[in-house]
Amino acid sequence: MQQHYLDSSNTANPPPAASNQPAGATGGSHLDEDWLLIAGIVLAFSQLGFGFLEAGSVRYKNAQSIVIKVFLGMCLTILIYWLFGYGFSYGDDFGTFFLGGTKLGAYNWAATEAQNDYSNFVFKATLSCIGVSIVSGGAAERLTFLAWGLLALFYSGFVSPAIVHWTNSNGWLTKLGYKDMAGSGFIFYSAGVAALVVTVVSKPRKYRFDPNSSLNFQPFTSIYVAFGTVILFATWMFINGGQIQSGQATPYVQGLVAVNTLVAGAAGGFWSFITRYFTKETTSLFSISRGILAGLVASSAAAHESQIWATAIVASIAGIVYTLTATALPKVKLDDPVQVVPIFLHGGFIGVLFTGLLDVNGGLFYGKGMKLLGCQLLGLLIITVWVAFFVFFILIVLKGFAVLRIDSDAEVAGIDKEKCNYEAISFSNEDQQQVNIIKSVSY
Repeated sequence: MQQHYLDSSNTANPPPAASNQPAGATGGSHLDEDWLLIAGIVLAFSQLGFGFLEAGSVRYKNAQSIVIKVFLGMCLTILIYWLFGYGFSYGDDFGTFFLGGTKLGAYNWAATEAQNDYSNFVFKATLSCIGVSIVSGGAAERLTFLAWGLLALFYSGFVSPAIVHWTNSNGWLTKLGYKDMAGSGFIFYSAGVAALVVTVVSKPRKYRFDPNSSLNFQPFTSIYVAFGTVILFATWMFINGGQIQSGQATPYVQGLVAVNTLVAGAAGGFWSFITRYFTKETTSLFSISRGILAGLVASSAAAHESQIWATAIVASIAGIVYTLTATALPKVKLDDPVQVVPIFLHGGFIGVLFTGLLDVNGGLFYGKGMKLLGCQLLGLLIITVWVAFFVFFILIVLKGFAVLRIDSDAEVAGIDKEKCNYEAISFSNEDQQQVNIIKSVSY
């Protein structure tokens, strides 16, 4: 009888390891390539999810502009990824271990039984768009369109591809022992670090922490955040699942990834709800929605090599940490309206760290020693230093040319009205509507 590894109680026979080879980078069946292409197409819908998530998190007078930035980042990322990012990520580095130098601009892309760069590009480009959309949350309501466009190009064309190249199957970090199946580190933690740097350098929104200000800083609507969460929850099945193909793993591992993803989202949301209720004695649609996302982020590091109970624990921790840190950020005057830092930076950190503890093929808690945990910590350190340095560099350059932040008048009046000609949402009695928003919406 075949052993069904989806039984989370089966610690004696853990799930077989899936390859760390990036999806689509090696040979496989036509079914694999079709699955990869479908996964990439579905991931394109994640941009709608991020649009809802961020529009619901900012003030209503900036809802349109933040979605424009999400879509602008998507367009620029796809173009720069075609020209440089894909080649830097998956091209041959000729022994330098730094960046790939082939496959640039679709030159010599293959479409054979052994390799299909076209299907792989669709999946990887849409995955890269997700990272850029996360960074846009750190720039919410502050950066100019010019500054955001240049940052998106620089991040998706150079900063992120370097990390991807180091962590793919032939990357030097992976050869050392670092593990990250679907991006807890190389996508989500990386983007979270970038967003944190953007938030710190661009400084809080005007009058955000001024006790004498009468400006409304309440988020637009939790309903949009919930819509975005549902869309992202669905697409996450393809973020994680797209990395596993029939040529790389057994059907049990394919099923395990799907189950772990579902359980992670549920556990993160549930424990965020519980933590919020017992610490504030209230519930919040914002909190449970973002807790779901934190759990999903944490699952992406090792959904292929974690028992279901272990995934539930890691995602629960991510949901709890999200709720506690989201409450703490305003106290240290860190202005993060989309809450990118507690969702993606902290969630990604937890996912990568706990892989070193609970990965069935190398985790410390399985008696495998400290090597994997050490490699995970090294990977987190390298990602932090690399991303923080270069994002800080480009932001300081933009600040030096006085193109980083929008002008004060536009920030107070609303970017939609000042820079987009009209607001996405118009009210017949705007003053009264602001009062209603203040009374009805809270974190």
